[in-house]
Amino acid sequence: MTAFPGVAGEIEQLIGAERTADLLKRWGGCQISIPVKAAGSKLAEVVGEDAAEIIIKEIGAGKLTLPCGSIRGMKRIQAETKAAALAALNRGASLEQVALDHGLHTRTVSNYRAELKSEADAAQMKLPFDRD
Repeated sequence: MTAFPGVAGEIEQLIGAERTADLLKRWGGCQISIPVKAAGSKLAEVVGEDAAEIIIKEIGAGKLTLPCGSIRGMKRIQAETKAAALAALNRGASLEQVALDHGLHTRTVSNYRAELKSEADAAQMKLPFDRD
């Protein structure tokens, strides 16, 4: 039995709970790139070169979205977190940067960005010939 859900549980079976937790503390809730070679990679910096080699061998190189954005330890009130994330998006921050900075999943941040667009569209002044 694994301690982590989804692909994180699969990674845990490959490299152990401690190294998986290290990976999720760094990039949980974000999309990562699994390199072709472990040596000198960002992945190897976090989990170690031997564990990175195992991940590369078993999962393969490419993009991978990790679950557990909340494991990064950001413990703020949800409304405050959302407000801060929305403000960062309004300043032009990327989805990944907002997710990392505020302990959110990139899909959550994407949903927040969609809310902003919807609100901006709703605030657009209607002209007499506009249809609803």
